[in-house]
Parts: sequence; C-alpha cells; structure tokens
Amino acid sequence: MHAQNPTRTTRPGGGRPDPAAGGGGTVTPLDHPPAVLGSWPRTPAAEAALALAAEHSPAHLLNHCVRSFFYARAIAAARGLVAGTHYDEETLFLATVLHDIGLTEEGRGPNRFEVDGAFRAARFARDHGLSDAAADLIWDAVALHTSAGIAVHKQPVVALAHLGIGADVFGFAGEELDRAVLDAAHSAFPWLDLRERILQDVVRQIDEQPSKWAPMSFVDDVYRKFRPDNPFPRLDDLRAAPVVPH
Repeated sequence: MHAQNPTRTTRPGGGRPDPAAGGGGTVTPLDHPPAVLGSWPRTPAAEAALALAAEHSPAHLLNHCVRSFFYARAIAAARGLVAGTHYDEETLFLATVLHDIGLTEEGRGPNRFEVDGAFRAARFARDHGLSDAAADLIWDAVALHTSAGIAVHKQPVVALAHLGIGADVFGFAGEELDRAVLDAAHSAFPWLDLRERILQDVVRQIDEQPSKWAPMSFVDDVYRKFRPDNPFPRLDDLRAAPVVPH
C-alpha cells in the first residue's frame, strides 16, 4: 500500500528531550487526566504509545498530541460517532498521540515529517499487535493530518485525527468542542507556545535535511514563511517547466 519504510536516521543528541526546552511539562500526570476529559484506552499498545511519545517529544509537542486525542474524541461525540461502532478508540489514540513523532529524532527519516511519522507509527502499531488494517489507518491518519480538504473524506479515524489536531493548533472545528473540555485540556496539558514552536520544528528539520521539503504542501508553506529566500522552486517555476520532462 505504501512505499518501503525508510531507515531512521540516528543523530547525536537523540532520545528524551529536556522538558525545560518546552517551557515545562504537563500539569496533570498523564495517567490521571481531568474527569471532564474522560480516560484514554488503557490497552498495552496505548500505554506503550504514550510512553514512546513522552520519551521522545518535548513538552509542547507531547501536550499537543494528548490534547488532540481528547479533542478528536469530543468532535466524534458532537457528530454522533460512537467508539466501538463508528471508529476504534485505540487506533484513534495511537494516531493522535504519535502523529508528530516524525518531528522527533525517533521518527526522523528522509521524507516530510508527516510521512516519516506515518511509517514510524504504523510500524509501532504492528509491533504491538494491531492488525494490518489498523496500522494502515494509522499510517493514513498521521500522513494526512495536515492535509486539509482530504483527510476529512477518509475513514473516521483519519478524519477525526485530522480534526482534533487542527482544532488544537489552529482552532479548526473548535465550535464543536465543549468549552469545559477545552479549558480542562489546556489547564492540564499547557499550550507552551505550541504554534510557533511546531512551525520552527518544521523549518529546522528542512534546514538540516532538504529532502523533507515537499512542494505545495503544509511544510512548503511553513518553510516559505520563515525562509522567504529559500531556493526551492515556486509555482511559477513549476508552471514554466517543460511539458515533456527532460
């Protein structure tokens, strides 16, 4: 279904980041979220996924991934989607909690971060006993989480992951979230200047490894914002390319 999983590049300084780099960690222990948020699936795979994200993600990224799950589930409820009937909650949890693993050294490879993260998350799912079908759903959810206008038309896990993540970063679909859920999630798992930090994460990766750039994409838009003089071709350059490739 997908290209071969790339070998992860190991770089000096990998492993667990210093929580201070994210301005602090979670206020509430991850295994005791506020009651208004409800719990998360306590399966071995879910426990291991959260541990992997916590080990390798700076605080701003970890908090974002945790909030994204609770937002995705709240949006599902607002739309009348029921866990176990319309979507699998464990699969949704793995997809949201690991969706930015490609921005860490643990998930880093030669592709744009969403795709590298998709390979790492799907491999994690298979290694922890999930079916190939669930792993493929997780691949799609992670790879497409920045793909507005596409992910929402995929299976519920893919669409809900996209909506929960987008609600957290940019406020998309925020009107579908209960105010109590928003307030509790931000109190327990603080923002920590997420939006600017995550954009800088994308830029830093492309600076260090240009193969992670992709034309006319989320990563392209971010990179052009912070590196306006970058050498990558623009739309006008692509339009001027030969009709028959050389």
